[in-house]
Amino acid sequence: MSLKFKRHYPILLLLILVVSVLIFAFGQQRVIAYTTQVATQTATPNAQIDYSNDVSLFDDSLVHSIQVIISDEDYQEMLTTYQETGLKEYYQADVIIDGVRINDVGIRLKGNASLRTALGGGPGGGGDGFRPNNGDNMMPFPGGQPPEGFDGNNIQPFPNNVEQPEGNVFQMPENAEVPEAGQGQDVMRFNPTEQNSGEVKIPFMIKFDEYVEGQTYQGYTAISIRNYGVSGDASMLQEPVTNEIAQLVGLPATDTVYTGFRFNDEEETLYVVSELVNQEYLDSYFENSNGVLYKAELGSTLNYEGEDPSLYAESFTQQTRVNDADLAPLIKFMRFLSESDDATIEKELPNYLDVDAFATYLAINALLVNTDSMIGMNNNYYLYYDDVTGQFTILMWDANESLAKLGGSATYDVSLTNTQQGRGGGRGGPGGGSNALLTRFMANATFKALYEEKLVEVYEQAFATGAISDVVEKYATLIHSVNDDRSLVDISAYDQAVEKIKNFISQRKEYLQTLEIFIK
Repeated sequence: MSLKFKRHYPILLLLILVVSVLIFAFGQQRVIAYTTQVATQTATPNAQIDYSNDVSLFDDSLVHSIQVIISDEDYQEMLTTYQETGLKEYYQADVIIDGVRINDVGIRLKGNASLRTALGGGPGGGGDGFRPNNGDNMMPFPGGQPPEGFDGNNIQPFPNNVEQPEGNVFQMPENAEVPEAGQGQDVMRFNPTEQNSGEVKIPFMIKFDEYVEGQTYQGYTAISIRNYGVSGDASMLQEPVTNEIAQLVGLPATDTVYTGFRFNDEEETLYVVSELVNQEYLDSYFENSNGVLYKAELGSTLNYEGEDPSLYAESFTQQTRVNDADLAPLIKFMRFLSESDDATIEKELPNYLDVDAFATYLAINALLVNTDSMIGMNNNYYLYYDDVTGQFTILMWDANESLAKLGGSATYDVSLTNTQQGRGGGRGGPGGGSNALLTRFMANATFKALYEEKLVEVYEQAFATGAISDVVEKYATLIHSVNDDRSLVDISAYDQAVEKIKNFISQRKEYLQTLEIFIK
């Protein structure tokens, strides 16, 4: 026996012993390979796991199905955490979408006014022109201002008989209910998809890669589960209809579809699923999608307040390239709007902004009376900065208060005169005052003419052709086709809500036909 073999002899004996034990202990065990047949993994430095399905997530010809599997304890903690602190934290869950199960996704509450309406806000919340109702339910002030004599230190329920201002200013929706004093104080256990006299529907975000890096569903990292906004509407037509019209006239808008949504084994009810405005969205619409995306918060007026980025912390949040870009392009744009004279605005604004897309954006929101946007609340829009062209593009988002659901009427003024919320600068009212971009744009004869041109184009494609009514009919027929089997809605309440939408569209078209700009 060689000296080298003698040196390694004990190690060899130990190895033989270990192998013998393993064979004895596990030799008869069956080896099972676990896999998910719908998941595909690509060989990249950071492995991507994408779940596929024979059913396209945004196929709007059917009503989808989404079930969230989550523990009761986590679900209740998600609600109470928000109600007590205002935080919207992710919780781990599984989700089944159209029959395909994706494990270990993140789910959290989503939204602002619509979420506060459904659940109430965090302690001492309010802010942004929203009044607390006994400390919980947040509802907007009519007209964007508190009533005379309002004492912010002694919050009381808002009187039902408060006179509302006339004109194109914010008004409480006709069907908005103000809770009685004493309601909304305690955290309640309830099914978020329960349909009752109060019809509580809570909006959610599902993030597929929150707990599993690289996990997506049909290429999407996240989706939004959306409700009807700040007041109940069984039809939930506002967002799908508005987005389809936007896409019809060539403006980027998120894909939306209907789904039955439920937690665990509860009964499903009707929700809207929306894609998010994020990197994947930019990839779909822009040749250069590697620019910077900014989200405008409530009251984001684009008013220049100085060079310090912290001055805009409550107005804009950066969504892409967070680590290698900043607010500098946006601040430069706001400074240009603030300091340039009229001649410079006319000459150079197209260098800063896709003016054609912006004029179309304004026309859609004005014609469809979407006051929860830049034209009213200075809310629910994104700005995408293309760092190759140097241009910003204004992007639509969250149209579930469209069709005059959050103020306005069938006779809403398309001239966009006196539409801004709040009186005075800063963030005093829900809309925060006049929007600098909208003001400078509409004050210029050339850009106003472009806006009026887009008004006519959108009117002809959406109203004159009857396309908007066709979209409503399409979705109403779809819901009726599945409701007998799935009981997603109270069909009587649904039909009444649809009829109200149809009446609004009819009255809106009738009014628009009287305006000189639309008379041929």
